[in-house]
Amino acid sequence: MQSIELKPVYSRPADSVPNGITLPDGWASLAWHQVETFIALEDPEIDVVFNTAITGDGKSLAAYLKSMTEQYFTLAMYPTNELARDQERQVREYKQQFQPDFNPQVYRLTGATLEDFVLTNRLSSKQQGIINLTDNSEILLTNPDIFHYIHDFRYLRRNPQRPNKGDNPDKLFRKIDDAYDLFVFDEFHIFSSPQVASILNAMLLMKHTATKRKFLFLSATPSELLKGFLRRSGLNFKEIDPTAEDAYRFSACEAVGWRQISQPITLQFPDDLGPNAQASYSWIIENAQSTVLRFFVDNPGSKGAIILNSIASVYRLLAVLQPLFEQQNLKVLPNTSLTGQQARSRSISEADLLIGTSTIDVGVDFKINFLVFEAADDGNFIQRFGRLGRHTGFSTYQAYALIPNFLVARLFTAKEGECALLTSGEFYDRVSFIQAIRDAWTFVNQFEQYPQRWGAVQSVCSHQELRKSHMAKTYPDAQHGFRQDVENAFEVNLGAKYAQVKGYLDQGLHKVIDEARSFRGSSQLNCAIYDVTNLEDPECDRFKIYHLPGIVSNFVFDLMDKEAFLQRVKSANLPVKRFEDALCYLSLNDYREVRENWHFYYKRDDFAEVKRACTVQILKGLEITAGPNEMSRSLSRRGLVCFVSDRDRNYLRTKLGLPMQFQAYGLSDSLDDKRPPYTIAFGQSALMLETLIRRWKPKENKPWIF
Repeated sequence: MQSIELKPVYSRPADSVPNGITLPDGWASLAWHQVETFIALEDPEIDVVFNTAITGDGKSLAAYLKSMTEQYFTLAMYPTNELARDQERQVREYKQQFQPDFNPQVYRLTGATLEDFVLTNRLSSKQQGIINLTDNSEILLTNPDIFHYIHDFRYLRRNPQRPNKGDNPDKLFRKIDDAYDLFVFDEFHIFSSPQVASILNAMLLMKHTATKRKFLFLSATPSELLKGFLRRSGLNFKEIDPTAEDAYRFSACEAVGWRQISQPITLQFPDDLGPNAQASYSWIIENAQSTVLRFFVDNPGSKGAIILNSIASVYRLLAVLQPLFEQQNLKVLPNTSLTGQQARSRSISEADLLIGTSTIDVGVDFKINFLVFEAADDGNFIQRFGRLGRHTGFSTYQAYALIPNFLVARLFTAKEGECALLTSGEFYDRVSFIQAIRDAWTFVNQFEQYPQRWGAVQSVCSHQELRKSHMAKTYPDAQHGFRQDVENAFEVNLGAKYAQVKGYLDQGLHKVIDEARSFRGSSQLNCAIYDVTNLEDPECDRFKIYHLPGIVSNFVFDLMDKEAFLQRVKSANLPVKRFEDALCYLSLNDYREVRENWHFYYKRDDFAEVKRACTVQILKGLEITAGPNEMSRSLSRRGLVCFVSDRDRNYLRTKLGLPMQFQAYGLSDSLDDKRPPYTIAFGQSALMLETLIRRWKPKENKPWIF
């Protein structure tokens, strides 16, 4: 076991408070970065601001400070619903503290709350729901998905047979863009290049159709890809970087009068974990009593979290730890994407030990002094570790990083002629420690060619809308300015992109273009679930959506009749439309003790052509080697946007540096393959993989015969 000590972190206060800001009683000052962000947002020459303050330093207040001190309307976007819910609570606290004169109204908008709002208020459409909420929300918290789809001309009433009828293209996005002064993107670093391209397209559309607006990105690691796009498209940005400006100190004697934002932490690295999916789970089970429970017994009043990559591991672990902790009158609760809303809220407020997945690692602020976590990459490590040490009130703070042994060795073993990145038993400041983590981690592909190859497809669709008569009259210079900025930013020729789009449409591959226009990818493998694993869940929280590969790998389930499932949905007063297009309908009964070994299977006569195509295609006839036959039949009937490689998955992951959670799966033309020789990726993952290997020659490079 390797162990280091992390020093506390102190944040520099601002020298003064800007005019017009009255601090709440008891507040001595604002943080340096908060005031600098406020000033940057008032600068007419700056379009985009990046705030890179570390976790726990009050980036949220930097975003809402103008809304708390003047009539400044804000649309803020969060990557997870759990984070949006947490930030809604935080904004309401700001209102109580600052008591703004005009009392801004706060509302949280997600896909589910929008459906509920439309249903409850008997509105005609989601479009009307968004308009109503915009009219009544000076501060609107939503997700970047909805923002993207608004600026991709969705939620409009259109009739393909009568293109001159229906809503004008700018009916909704102009409403949003005129209503808000500031657009905030929180934790944007967790997104990849497809989302960066989507947001840039929206920003450029706004640039050429709206009054000048401000954009604020809150992220400890701002996207270098996005900054490059901004430079080339003529949008001016400023980075507020406390680290570069010596605004952090790491000892009390060097930071007199500074605010402490992180407590000292002991961080341990078990050095015997193999690089496999079961290693972390096995370590926690082996150390459940001697390490995990012992900490709570030795430190009464402690609160903790375990953050894992696998949802099945969470629930298997829950079954072990709950009875163990109950012996000490301590409560263990889950928080995952399958946890109902009421149970999620209860888990954060009531649990002594919270066990979850990515639903709790992205920005959610809970008070803990004990943390066990896995990490998929360096950014994920920094994100999850950042949950610890943010609050006072505990005597000790302890973390265990469950990463593979080869990464631990890379951190603590010196290369010839060099010092080790870390030395066990030593003290480190947060900045140098984070750099060591980044230096140790293996390369993870950022898919930098995606925006040029597929992100510009969204640009084509937006440009086509700008060419329509209403838009050309209303914004006469927009289509030219937008095209020029897109071509500069993505370094493409939009005419060539038009040809690419036309080629797919002429082949009837509309689904491929739809996939390119999506934000996080489509839901073509999503299944509808009725969850009976927790008898305490209310009926409305039992209906969920989850992807097929995760279900087959980790769950024990039964098939349900579609009509019976949808009738239950209707009886629970939930929108039926949310579940109508599911691949299949299942009753989730339990979680597997051992992960199911399975792969995708394709046995049609054209398989040789399919695996040598090296292009995104739509494939029918795909099956799986596990689960009931009806599930395979449902899958087989669907035309799925996919990319097939004739290399195996492990080779591609190693060769290309694919992220751990990248959705690529084994594929074979044999039911009995233990190691499927081919790889298949779906939806947006298919487009991402294609950008990397579309120019590779097939392994079986057969000569042409003339």
